[in-house]
Amino acid sequence: MADSRSERVAQWREHVDELCHDGETIEHRADLAGATVVVTNQRVFAFPAGSSGPTVRHVDRPNVGTITIETEHRLRDLCLGFVAAFIGIGLVQLTTDVSFATLIPGIDLDWRDSAPGATQLASAVESALEFLETALTVVEWGVLLSGIAAFVVALALVVRYVRSRSRRLVCRVHGGDDLAFAVSDADLEADAVAALERAIRPGDGAALEEVDGDERDSRNNDDGRDRAVGDDPAASD
Repeated sequence: MADSRSERVAQWREHVDELCHDGETIEHRADLAGATVVVTNQRVFAFPAGSSGPTVRHVDRPNVGTITIETEHRLRDLCLGFVAAFIGIGLVQLTTDVSFATLIPGIDLDWRDSAPGATQLASAVESALEFLETALTVVEWGVLLSGIAAFVVALALVVRYVRSRSRRLVCRVHGGDDLAFAVSDADLEADAVAALERAIRPGDGAALEEVDGDERDSRNNDDGRDRAVGDDPAASD
């Protein structure tokens, strides 16, 4: 007896015949990256590879509509990344074009010796100006660091968007939820998706493969006869 859910799913994948009705036979099986799909002469079974959701879904073959490969991505992350990059450019450009310390107007303190107590007042004004200059310098560095942080956030969002892009095989189901699961480059290169679609369409998939094989054999025989005729001296006379 299997202990985990994945083991139970794996067992059902290997014993799909026990789910078939009387007279229902298995015609095609496709082990894709995101699911195992089994096509019978009546229904389509899908065993998702994920740990959530139902263990198996089945749909009557006439209810399966178009079968497409769709790219799934988080467009919101890309948009937020562009916004963060725009903010970062603005903040960095602001700190390079404007020196915040120069915003403090120059004050003439030559009057410090003109009257008693003026020296202390001038010293207080000078200290206040130095404090403002230091504070504006800190603000300038804060704006610069904020711009750099915005660039980092933008980069992280773009990377997240790129990683979120994935291709899914989507089987449109009339009157029900679509069947959708991930496919890999290997699935596409092995023509597994096209073979699955041919198996789901009306007609005997095995018969279609047999016809394709007969056509290939016929072409090979024709090529062999052409070569034999070309090598036969009597035929050339």
